[in-house]
Amino acid sequence: MSAPGVRAGDPDASYDVVVIGAGIQGLSTAYELAKRGVKRIAVLDRAWPGGGASGRNGELIRSIFSSPEWVGLFDLSLTRWHQLSAELEMNVLFSSSGYLVLASTDEQWANCERDHAYHRSEGVDSDLLSQADVLALVPALNPDVVRGGVVQPSGGFAHHDAVNWAYLKAGVRRGVEVYCDVTVTGLTTAAGRVTGVQTSRGPIAAGLVLNAAGGNALDVNAWAGITLPMVTSRLEMLVTEPLAPFLRQGLAALALLGYCHQTARGEFVGGTERHHVDESRSQNSTWDLLADMATKWVTLFPLLSGARLLRNWAGTVTQAADLAPVIGSVPDVEGYVMTCGWVYGFMGAPGASTLLAEEIVTGTPSPVLAPFSPRRLTEGRMIAESSLVVPTGEDHA
Repeated sequence: MSAPGVRAGDPDASYDVVVIGAGIQGLSTAYELAKRGVKRIAVLDRAWPGGGASGRNGELIRSIFSSPEWVGLFDLSLTRWHQLSAELEMNVLFSSSGYLVLASTDEQWANCERDHAYHRSEGVDSDLLSQADVLALVPALNPDVVRGGVVQPSGGFAHHDAVNWAYLKAGVRRGVEVYCDVTVTGLTTAAGRVTGVQTSRGPIAAGLVLNAAGGNALDVNAWAGITLPMVTSRLEMLVTEPLAPFLRQGLAALALLGYCHQTARGEFVGGTERHHVDESRSQNSTWDLLADMATKWVTLFPLLSGARLLRNWAGTVTQAADLAPVIGSVPDVEGYVMTCGWVYGFMGAPGASTLLAEEIVTGTPSPVLAPFSPRRLTEGRMIAESSLVVPTGEDHA
């Protein structure tokens, strides 16, 4: 395809690293590898940069989670978000206007109190808000669904397209080669080692293959002979016409399984989930979930009643039962690394790619990434995280 930074023509016959997928995980990790001196890197995508879930997500950013594993990774990522525009030499439109986790029940409020105490013990930026505090912060909220909440003043949101292209251009300046309209059709292996990829434009040898294929990551794993307990699922969002400002922060509504923000142009952007996993590879939006989103958001923000819909979209991801990402190498399969299982991938990419690239270059395992290794799934070591707003794999329909 013709796009800034995307190469015309065919890839070379060999590279030090081949990255499958030009979404935010693939592009950010390629950039971080090049930043650390890796010279021959190719990023391959069957469509265009950010064409999957990396350009079809809620754009929200926080690190106020409930578990040490999630807080450790996402707090590093939040730090990186504050640095990205300057480092990548492009405005990623990151707004550090705050992120509110909204509790609607006594149980959710108790969890917020517990989480806030943990945040304070770890030096994580968060404030505990009473019902009155939340309504003072966001007066447009329906009081009937507000019990209290936790807010992270340094959290917020960024524009997914700007972030994807910023990483692409920064990687290209460091020598990364990005190719689109190149479909990876298989892996080449020898003696238990992945040695390259088969593509629609011929075979490519590689010292390392990185699976950053998003909703198609399980196919790539299967080519490597890897089977993990994961599924492919679909998440959906909607965008309204521009409205007068009423929501400055990013917001996660625990009771609604919803997440939202309002753009600088005034558009309301929000997505909701049901209490089961929508196992699908389709990027087509559905009437049923559009109705679910509209009903929930009007309940939360009555002023949205009658607002016109501009567009809605769906993106596909892979996910494990605990919704935590799956990052790292697999025992007995050399030359192959994965970064998949990302439900909060846009949010976590800057931190994860920094640590993963360092781990690949130095060969030293990252203690922050270690809990998210593929091995945990085969050993049944699930990560318990209670502040998520998507359904778990245990609720499959």
